[in-house]
Amino acid sequence: MKQVLEAFRRVLGVPLLIPEVDRLRREVAELRKLVEREFINCDDRDRDALILLCGLLRLQSPNVRLETEHPVAIQSDDHRFPRGTRNDNTRHPRFVRACEMALGKPLWHLDLGCAGGGLVWDFVIAGNNSFGIEGSDLSLRDQRAEWRNIPQRLFTADITKPFRLYDTDGRTNRFDVITAWEVLEHIPQDMLPGFFQNVTTHLRSGGLFVASIATFEDRDPATGAVWHVTLKPREWWAERLEECGLTREDGLFSDADFVRGSGNTRSLGDWDVRTNPNLGFHVVYRR
Repeated sequence: MKQVLEAFRRVLGVPLLIPEVDRLRREVAELRKLVEREFINCDDRDRDALILLCGLLRLQSPNVRLETEHPVAIQSDDHRFPRGTRNDNTRHPRFVRACEMALGKPLWHLDLGCAGGGLVWDFVIAGNNSFGIEGSDLSLRDQRAEWRNIPQRLFTADITKPFRLYDTDGRTNRFDVITAWEVLEHIPQDMLPGFFQNVTTHLRSGGLFVASIATFEDRDPATGAVWHVTLKPREWWAERLEECGLTREDGLFSDADFVRGSGNTRSLGDWDVRTNPNLGFHVVYRR
């Protein structure tokens, strides 16, 4: 435990904006290994201290900013009648590892429709840079899930309207992986070009766009809310993706790697493409 605390003091004592980012990342990675080893054997009091210190460490992030004229998707039923953004905080460390195996590490990852920010959290604690954008501001206002823990990494915006994530030099950030889990079917057909423009603007050359797309209806007769507004087969979505200059990539992930549509036990009531292929599918495309 003493070794862990000394390592934390060393890392947290370094200014956040320093030129030695690679060295800091190495120290953080070594620190995570120490914490994982000590966490198993420490008592409850020390365990609480480790959790607190980990939380402080995770707040450190690159100075990334969001620019948009549409901070909330005000017309979306996902904002007007929030459900997913109110309840979802899906995590899946297995997907993080699969991405690292496919593309190397550290990664830059962007999650569109991030809800509680659980996947962003998983990427960050594994030593990657990850950010999320959610169309509703409910999680921000309620400070639910990870919005309290990693506020510099989670933003709100209408992802069908132009937005830009940029660094302190004004350069647009480019990401190795952009994900959208159970998002595309929520976007009206005439607003999809704007969504895909945002994807291609922020996806680096050689980067991956990975998503799950549901094909079943989802509505609430009591309120009139319709959450799944674009229900199309795989071939239709393939045409939209190829129109953006993206190329289908097969063989990088197994069904169990995917965050949603995989029966993920960390996602309440998640459908599973392996047992119910009629409910949706996954797409993996490279820029």
